[in-house]
Amino acid sequence: MRNPWRRRRRAEPPARAVDHSGTDLVIRWIDAVTTGLADAPPGPPEAAPARVCDGMFTAATIAAVLIERVSDRTEYRVANNRCLAASVEFMKVLGEDTLRRYRIQSDAQPVGLDEVNADADELAIARHLALLGEALQIALCKVTTDPALSAEIRETANESGLLAADVLVETCQTIQSDPTT
Repeated sequence: MRNPWRRRRRAEPPARAVDHSGTDLVIRWIDAVTTGLADAPPGPPEAAPARVCDGMFTAATIAAVLIERVSDRTEYRVANNRCLAASVEFMKVLGEDTLRRYRIQSDAQPVGLDEVNADADELAIARHLALLGEALQIALCKVTTDPALSAEIRETANESGLLAADVLVETCQTIQSDPTT
């Protein structure tokens, strides 16, 4: 006969390893921004380029963190420069109030230098950063063809934005295809 007071404990799943490198934080932030671009709530026409600017600045920041903490590659420097220049161009055209009003809202916190160390998984971050670049390309195509936006905003998206998003995607694909350089 079985003793009812003796209950078997269920086997607990093994605890997930704690990521001390900061990779999970960076990926969560990238994915939150990518989702914010892809699933943007409806709003006025200026909301889309403001979110693109936020995505560009995020990409530039993550590239800078990768340069400082993980791998100082020329590709990251080029992507950082292009994305930062594009976000500055959008800032000039849109203005501070518009950018602040239509930022991408998420639970993920921006990641700084203190949260990432040299052990971060560069390939995983590059894979998610490439997805952000692709989401930026799609959002920028929408901005360049939106007749409700001013010609200046469409021109900025076409000249600065698409170039920066292309460079970001190419950079990440290069790093994924040849991680040793």
